[in-house]
Amino acid sequence: MDFLQRYKKWFIIGLMALSVVMMAFTGRNGYQQGFLRSAFGTVVTSGQSLFSSIGNWFSDRWNFFTSMNQLHHENQRLLSEIDRLEAQLAQQLHLQEQVRNYAELLNMRLLYDDYAMLGADVISHNPSNWSSTVIINRGANDGISVGMAVIASGGFAGRIESLGPNYSVVAMLIEDAVAVSAQSRRTGELGIVRGDVNLSSYGLLRMNYITETADINIGDEIITSSISSMFPPGILIGRVEEVGTVVGGMRYAIIRPAVDFSSVTSVLIITDIFD
Repeated sequence: MDFLQRYKKWFIIGLMALSVVMMAFTGRNGYQQGFLRSAFGTVVTSGQSLFSSIGNWFSDRWNFFTSMNQLHHENQRLLSEIDRLEAQLAQQLHLQEQVRNYAELLNMRLLYDDYAMLGADVISHNPSNWSSTVIINRGANDGISVGMAVIASGGFAGRIESLGPNYSVVAMLIEDAVAVSAQSRRTGELGIVRGDVNLSSYGLLRMNYITETADINIGDEIITSSISSMFPPGILIGRVEEVGTVVGGMRYAIIRPAVDFSSVTSVLIITDIFD
């Protein structure tokens, strides 16, 4: 007891010092555990963030390629639909053109109703110069004969050059081997209209043997003449685009034909015979 009494003060001081040391040690351990926990949490969080980023990248790439594949198929579908619509439109335009052409031929039929006629469709063109001759789907079995006049949308087109049982070859007026007696509708001035090798590429005809004093002007309508022994009179051939004079005083005229020879698809054959 005397010992405790003697050293009581130092004992109390020692206990206090020990408490401070224990508190410090305990705080240090807590700090170390907090640091380690914080460091581990940082590593885990960073790893999770990295794997999440990688996953998101692959997910984005997958979605991108999936979308591209879908877009490719949709693009192919749309292209197929465009092709179908374009084909449908082309068919409709072709049908409209046929209807328009048939309507014009009907008008021609009514305009020249004094003549017996037979309709025909063009089934082939001359591959070397398809505008000069065409093949039609009418022949000897239909009562067609060589030399018969042929008209198309616009006016006089040519004549039957040769034929078979169910087809005929039509020589168009733009061919230089075909000629027709013609006259001015306005004045009756006469001449011969035929194809010309120098003008055919321009789609033009030439009217020759016009007298020096003939009254022929630009814009005049030229028709088949009433003195023709082969073709019916009064059928429109074309209009005068130019008038000139050749050596000897005879005149000539350049004619813009009423028929577009490059686009003939249907014709009317005048089956009357003119001797």
